[in-house]
Amino acid sequence: MPAKAKPVTILEAQRAFYIDFEGTAVDPPSLLGVAWHDGKKDHFVQHVLEEGLWPAADAKSKQPGFDCRRTNWADLGEILRRAVAQGHRMFAWSTHEATAFCKFVPGGGEWFADNIENAIVNAKVWKKANYPDVIFEKDPSNPYGGKNRLHRYFELIEYEVPTAFGPGNSAQRIKYVREMLKKRNGDYSALTPVAKGKWTKVLRHNEHDCKGLREVVLRCAAGPGS
Repeated sequence: MPAKAKPVTILEAQRAFYIDFEGTAVDPPSLLGVAWHDGKKDHFVQHVLEEGLWPAADAKSKQPGFDCRRTNWADLGEILRRAVAQGHRMFAWSTHEATAFCKFVPGGGEWFADNIENAIVNAKVWKKANYPDVIFEKDPSNPYGGKNRLHRYFELIEYEVPTAFGPGNSAQRIKYVREMLKKRNGDYSALTPVAKGKWTKVLRHNEHDCKGLREVVLRCAAGPGS
């Protein structure tokens, strides 16, 4: 039975945590972006889970505009549990994040499946109310992506993402940076500008996915006509 959208208020949407993984199809997720607002200011942190990418995380954390942290699955699971305990709802785009947490967090069980909400459910209700004539079709170039791609909702709400940070390239960029770091014995400073640029694009793409997801859920909370 398809999941039903749970009502979300404007305040809940403003305070919620918005999460998004990046990685390759055959490996555990490499990093998780987390965006939230604490009532005073916006926060965005990228937890790098793949140890081979930790040197890249360290290098970026020293640059303005980035907050990349070495993180393991157990610590990350505790961060999310604490957020929910403090009254923050948690949204992802699809069920992928909840499934990965159940799989990789020690003792995670079904807790994450119960607490990480699939924002697609809310977004479909909002789209039907506001754009009933817009029909999404599957992208033949990406048969595994589904119809309700996040970037399509970005277009509906006019959330702009620079072309370089758009969808479709993160997996190959992560693989490239991973392989280059191996060749350079983990020395990020020895990477070429091309490799460093790919890492920057992975992080910026992930940032837009998290922050843009927040904007979509805020529209959903605002209801018809928003």
